[in-house]
Amino acid sequence: MIDLKIGRRGLLGGALLGGAAAAIGAPGIARAQAKNLKIATIALNNSPWHKALLRFKEVVETDSKGRYTISVYTDGQLGDINQLLSAMQLGTVEFSYFGLSSISYVRGGEALNVLYVPYLFKSGEWGEKIINTDPQFQEMFSKIGETAGVRVFGAWGQRSSRAIQSTKGPILKPEDVKGMRLRIPPIPMLRAMFDRLGVQSTPLGMLEIYSALSRGTVDGQDNGFDLAIPPRFHEAAKFWSATDHVNELVGFFVSERFWRGLSSEDREVFKKASREAGAVTTALTSKLDTDAIEILKAAGVTYVVPDRDAFRKAVAGVEVELEGKMWPAGLVERLRKLQEA
Repeated sequence: MIDLKIGRRGLLGGALLGGAAAAIGAPGIARAQAKNLKIATIALNNSPWHKALLRFKEVVETDSKGRYTISVYTDGQLGDINQLLSAMQLGTVEFSYFGLSSISYVRGGEALNVLYVPYLFKSGEWGEKIINTDPQFQEMFSKIGETAGVRVFGAWGQRSSRAIQSTKGPILKPEDVKGMRLRIPPIPMLRAMFDRLGVQSTPLGMLEIYSALSRGTVDGQDNGFDLAIPPRFHEAAKFWSATDHVNELVGFFVSERFWRGLSSEDREVFKKASREAGAVTTALTSKLDTDAIEILKAAGVTYVVPDRDAFRKAVAGVEVELEGKMWPAGLVERLRKLQEA
C-alpha cells in the first residue's frame, strides 16, 4: 500500500525541485512570454519602408526588454491598404505603415483628406514638423482612433513628392492630362483635384497598378518615386511628369483596441520606434529620389518637369467643396500660414 500523505517540507521541496526542473527544461521560458506583434506594409521587400520597419522592430524589441517581438510583413503579404485597415480594426494585425492620408479610406478617418489638398505643404519636412506637434492634428488622431478603430501614433517618414506617371506623354501642362484614365488612390480630395483637370479617375489598390498599366486598363498613375520605382512601374509606363502636387508623409497606424490596453511606458516605446524608423524612411527615400531620374532614363522613360505654376493655378481652390465637411473649416488656411514663418 502506497502512503499518499506528504509532509509540508516534502511538498515544498517537491515544488522547488519541480520548478527547477521546469526552468532547466525550458531555458527560454522568459523569452516565450514575449508577445509577438505584427506590423505590415504594402511596400516591397528591401524598399525604404521595409528597412524602416526593421529599425522599428529593433527599437521595440530592445527597449521593451523582451516584452514584445515584432514580425514584419512586406509586399502586401497581409493585404492591401483596405485589408490592413480592416485587420487593425479587428485586432488581428497590430500595426501598419503606409501613406498617412490612407486612413481616410475608413469611416471616421475622412478628416485626413486635408493632407491631399494640392500644393498644401511646401515639403515633407514642413508636414512632419506640423502634423506631429499641432494640437488639432493630435485631437483628430484621437477621434479617428475612437471612431474608426485605427489610430495614428506617428507621422514619420517623408515620402517622394507625388507625380504623374503615364503610358502617354509627355505631360507638360494641365491640358495634357485631360481625358486620360489615371489610377489614383480612393481618396475624395485627390479625385476632386483630378476631376478638375478633366481626368477619368480609376481607384485601384497598389497591388493592381502594374497589371493595369501593362494591359492598358489605365493610361497612368499618380504616385511618387518611393512606391513607383521598387515595383518597376517604369517597365510599363514610359513617361514621368514631376508635378510635385502633394508632399506626403508615411503614417504609423495601430489597432485602437490594442493601443488602449498598453501602459504609458509601452506607448512611449512604440512612439520612439516610429520616430527612429521614420528617419530611416526619410534618409533612404531622399537617396532614392536622387537616383530615380537616372533609373528612369536608363529604362527609356521620358522624365520632364512640367509647368508647375500652371498646375497650381488649375487646381487652386478645389478643396473648398470639401472644407468644413471632411475636415474642420479654416484648417487649410491655418496650415498655409504656419509655413509662412
